[in-house]
Amino acid sequence: MTDEDIRKDVLVAFEYCYLHDDWVNPLGEALDGLTAQQAVQRCGPETKGVWEIVLHLAVWNENIVERILTGERARPLEGAWPPLPEDSSEHAWEGAKKRLWDSLALVRSTVESVPFEKLTGPPYGLPDLFCRFTHMAYHIGQITKLRECWEMVGG
Repeated sequence: MTDEDIRKDVLVAFEYCYLHDDWVNPLGEALDGLTAQQAVQRCGPETKGVWEIVLHLAVWNENIVERILTGERARPLEGAWPPLPEDSSEHAWEGAKKRLWDSLALVRSTVESVPFEKLTGPPYGLPDLFCRFTHMAYHIGQITKLRECWEMVGG
């Protein structure tokens, strides 16, 4: 198997974590039609809402790219769970979703273009990247289940 074959397989694995409904509910479907008001809704005081999950995923996607490029341990500057913006308008919600989609494009372009040694080498290569794929799928599942719950209770 060549380096490029491995890179292609990594991209397939990446797509399976958020895009293909054979494995997960696609992210676009999970977010489709969700209003800003719904996105800030929480099931309880100790839970996270969809908007918080979207920001969380975006910062950790941006973070894995930083780790791969620098080879250094880094944490998101905004924290693991960035605070919601003061502006909870539809425009701000669209911006949060765009940030998430942009972070996914950044991961993809990094996998496609970074030198293979950086992609696969320690300390933050494939193992950390694959962990992020699982992380993405997990949180898309949360969003999906939150929406199902809201539909059941009429929210």
